[in-house]
Amino acid sequence: MHGVVHDGSLVGPSARRDHIHLVAFLYIGTTVLLLLGAMGSQNNLLFITVALALASVIVSGVIAGSSMMGLRFARRLPHIAQASVPFRVSYTTRNDNRVVSAFAIKIVDRAVGPGDQVELFFAGVEHVGSGRSAVTDAWVTLPGRGRWEFGPARLFTKFPFGVSKKSIRFDMAGGVVVLPEPVELAPGVLGAFEVSGREDGSDLRRIGRGDQVFALREYRPGDAVAAIAWRASARWNKLVTREHAAPRSRRICVVVDASYEALRNREPSVEDAVRLASAVGRKLAALGYEVGLRVPSCGVSIPPEHDRSHAPRWLIALATAGDSEQPSGRGPEVPMLDGEVRIGSTGSRPGAIVLDPAEYQRLIRRDTEVGS
Repeated sequence: MHGVVHDGSLVGPSARRDHIHLVAFLYIGTTVLLLLGAMGSQNNLLFITVALALASVIVSGVIAGSSMMGLRFARRLPHIAQASVPFRVSYTTRNDNRVVSAFAIKIVDRAVGPGDQVELFFAGVEHVGSGRSAVTDAWVTLPGRGRWEFGPARLFTKFPFGVSKKSIRFDMAGGVVVLPEPVELAPGVLGAFEVSGREDGSDLRRIGRGDQVFALREYRPGDAVAAIAWRASARWNKLVTREHAAPRSRRICVVVDASYEALRNREPSVEDAVRLASAVGRKLAALGYEVGLRVPSCGVSIPPEHDRSHAPRWLIALATAGDSEQPSGRGPEVPMLDGEVRIGSTGSRPGAIVLDPAEYQRLIRRDTEVGS
């Protein structure tokens, strides 16, 4: 499940750096030994060998430097990802040099997540011709929920001889909201809420396929003939069409009872509660319920709403719970509920379903059961 990507625009390099690495160190050491041998023996062949070795260092540095400084770079990220699920990051490298091509480029990217976790990602480009672009992808897996910020990316090359190692840095900002790791509830966990969340009647706030009329509007080509309001059309002397209200859905709130510190520190037992809350909300939404969320310790209070997107507001709030500063209050209560599912506490309203994160393994479906 991935959201719409950030449209990355090409940027120029922010800094350049020369690196001393093991191959270069050994190469230079060998060249020095050859030079000492040539000076001691006055052997012309050794002098020629030393000259060629020094020339290769110079040529390597000039070619690598000139090819890298003409590069421009862009990164494309999805807005939404899921923990422990690979997603694609796309890199575009453009060579604005008129003559010199770039070869053997290594891309090193990094992301910083909650608790200052750092993840490194790698990709490579074999060749970028002068005036051309190359696109390469990296499949990235982030280990935990929350907002991950992608920092500067760095491009390396050792072309042509592997002696000179140069890099350029591209300062780019970008972030991904990582949703909790997806799990499925075991059958029967939600008890009475396992049935459809649809109720008799219509929700007059939304257009849908209910029985009651939501509004009348002017006829549009393609509207069904059965939807035309003939009496109103005759009265207004033009064709008008009936729009129906959506069926009414029951309103359920998922409550996560966990301390702010435990959510911020990503304690394992609390992360089990977060995954359970995500699975509960997804299943309720699939059954037709309007789903809301409360995390009192973080001041999160999102009323139930009809959001069928892959990343509704309540799920994004759950993914980032504990990442913001600790609030002074616990957030308002959610009114007019038809039910409540509480994760991690027995202090709930009558009729609520309470799930204990300590029984996480019993409450979720095993991998072998998913999809069966």
